[in-house]
Amino acid sequence: MNNVNQYGTTSSARGFITPKQYCAKTFLNVGLGLLVTTITAFLLSYNYIGLRIAVQIPMFNFILLFAQVGVVIAFSNRLRKASLSSARSMFILYSILTGVTFSVLQYTFELETIFLAFAVTAVYFGSLAVIGYTTKFDLMKIRSVLMVGLVVLMVFNLVSIFIDIDSMGRIVCSLGLILFTGITAYDVQKMRRLYEANSHDIEMLQRLSMYSALELYLDFINIFLYILRIMGDRE
Repeated sequence: MNNVNQYGTTSSARGFITPKQYCAKTFLNVGLGLLVTTITAFLLSYNYIGLRIAVQIPMFNFILLFAQVGVVIAFSNRLRKASLSSARSMFILYSILTGVTFSVLQYTFELETIFLAFAVTAVYFGSLAVIGYTTKFDLMKIRSVLMVGLVVLMVFNLVSIFIDIDSMGRIVCSLGLILFTGITAYDVQKMRRLYEANSHDIEMLQRLSMYSALELYLDFINIFLYILRIMGDRE
């Protein structure tokens, strides 16, 4: 028989009984997003479909970038209003858009390098998740430092579109990897804090799970890209 908690909700109705189960649900969504991205990239790379789309559509990369940014902004702004199905749909949409971007990676890097980079990222990301979840240090204290670093990195990447700075590529990738190491651990700890602050609100917990999943998905993708570029440069 299910026990009724202080809010009058049964443990099974809450959907998330403990913080660990809540986190497991979140990381399951991250895995789902990565699976959707992988399948999309594979399907579009078949017969060079992704490459043809990128070549035939003017400013395709910028269109795709703005679409991805738009989804993230919409997701964040509608977090407290969107239904769980809408939040999940936006997350899947972003995963698909990322898959479209990744469909052309094989024309820049060897498949073996891509697979190895993904494996290294999975292990590295998993280690950071454990650290972020178990550490006693309050990572919220370094939020401002991480945000400043992220803005600087975004500006630098934007400048690199118009100015050839390949000579600094290895340095930028290393700094980016260090930055997202901190951001990933921070996001995992924030995920746990969000659960603790909203443990009485079932619907909000479900939406927050998708929100945290998107943040951690973005962390994984960025770490993967930096590791891939570092490995690619070595070749």
